Amino acid sequence: MKHLEYSNLLNNNFTYPKNKIFSSIIGEHPSHGARSPKLWNAAFLSHKIDCKMLPMDVSQINLKKLLEELDKDINFIGGSVTTPYKELVAGWLTPERMTPEASSIGAVNCLFRNKNGNLCGTNTDGEAALSSFKSKYGDISGKNILILGPGGAGKAVAAFFALAIQPQGKLFLAGRFNPDKGKSLAKKLKAFEWIQWDNIGNLLSKIDILINCTSLGFGKAIDVIPIQNNQIIKLNSNCIVFDIIYQPELTKLLKASQKIGLQILNGSAMNLEQAVLAYGYAAPEPNGKRCTRDAMKKIS
Repeated sequence: MKHLEYSNLLNNNFTYPKNKIFSSIIGEHPSHGARSPKLWNAAFLSHKIDCKMLPMDVSQINLKKLLEELDKDINFIGGSVTTPYKELVAGWLTPERMTPEASSIGAVNCLFRNKNGNLCGTNTDGEAALSSFKSKYGDISGKNILILGPGGAGKAVAAFFALAIQPQGKLFLAGRFNPDKGKSLAKKLKAFEWIQWDNIGNLLSKIDILINCTSLGFGKAIDVIPIQNNQIIKLNSNCIVFDIIYQPELTKLLKASQKIGLQILNGSAMNLEQAVLAYGYAAPEPNGKRCTRDAMKKIS
């Protein structure tokens, strides 16, 4: 497919010279402020690669066709997948074209070409979340963690944090799935227990780290808070609240947590790190992650 023809499948303007390599971030509306294009394009410029990452706003009905066309387009080197399509893209790829990590999680946030030129997927969300958290707050072994919203990003975060808190820590997952689906997911992700959303309040005083992996506080839900103020005050005074959302810098959850003296972390560092890791898959550079990270940091 010619570059200019992609616009037939997209909800935003997409123009790029044909016969030139390109990257993209695929989602419902990444053109509305996604940071990945700025980060990736800074790295391309630093590495002297004539390539750009461009946002692709696509509706779910056109997602499969878009992926099929990108798969066939040899000029597409890969890129990012964002909300709400991480699980749908994983389903389209199938396990044969995913890294073991992405396959076990069932969600993809990064597309790249393998040595045979096939479009493949991996997930860098979990590794990036854990790395950014530990960089600020140190070791988390033995901690009790509650993750809100085990969707595409939440499952990746849960998988990495579950390993990091062993052997004494406990990971709890909370969502709005039916109990059987929730318990099955918790078992798969090696969580200690599945918590139904309405029962979250009973657990909060025992939690050391609360992680919001829902989209509440972002985009159309920017004014929504995942748990209410009368629940937030139940958190113990040493609890750290981590919201993986990076826009806005302070979500309503983080503002409310900070107001009562809790330590907080937003998703900016995680977003940077996952971009560094994902870029390494799509456009590997001999100088490694350090040069990529330095280039991205300058504009982040």
